[in-house]
Amino acid sequence: MKDSYQDIFKDKKRILVVFAHPDDAEIYCGGTIARLTADGKKVRVVKVTSGNKGSRQENISEKDLKALREREDNEAMKVLGVVPEDNIYLNLGDGEVNNDMKTIEPLVMQIRLFKPDLVITHNPEDVIIKFDEKDSWVNHRDHRNTGVSVVDASYPYSRDILFFPKHFEDKRAASHKVAEYLFVDSYNHKDEIFIDVTSTFETKTKAIACHASQYTDEYAKETTDYFTVIKGSDCRWERFRYVVAD
Repeated sequence: MKDSYQDIFKDKKRILVVFAHPDDAEIYCGGTIARLTADGKKVRVVKVTSGNKGSRQENISEKDLKALREREDNEAMKVLGVVPEDNIYLNLGDGEVNNDMKTIEPLVMQIRLFKPDLVITHNPEDVIIKFDEKDSWVNHRDHRNTGVSVVDASYPYSRDILFFPKHFEDKRAASHKVAEYLFVDSYNHKDEIFIDVTSTFETKTKAIACHASQYTDEYAKETTDYFTVIKGSDCRWERFRYVVAD
């Protein structure tokens, strides 16, 4: 098992992380984010929705749940070393993410403002995620639509200045193209790579546990173990599909 951290990130200064809901980033790549921020990399984490429908039986309104989940998420980002100005909420409706201009435009704006060297996001292709021989799950509609919208936003929309020209009223915005991606939920893909998070997996667990409306402390630990333990290895790993699309 090879740690690909240096191969991928040694020449990267700015990493954009885009996920559909609060807690997605922590679950899928919290250890990697913590390692990046500790390494002095600039990491921006964008949440497309605020998870305002992420409640099963609790007696709570969407407005109150949105506020609660954002408070939890702010604490989780602090744990991972993400500064407040790089913790972004697009406030699209939970369960309502589409691969359309309503989703693409604010993602383009974030790319033009932040100018990332690499983007981490959801698997944009598979409807069913196959983890191993016994475990599979549905790739949440918000997840897969976020993934494909991120790819669309990074090319051609963020590059070509006649798309969303009002963005350039903000002098910080500039044409920008992204060519490198890490996709989560892409297990055993031929392009799969591994990031060693042995030094940061406990930080990952603490960040997941900040989402107390969704996770108990024990469930947070179980989640970290599920996604970072690989049989036969004494290290902890996060797994991605690495794509270069020039």
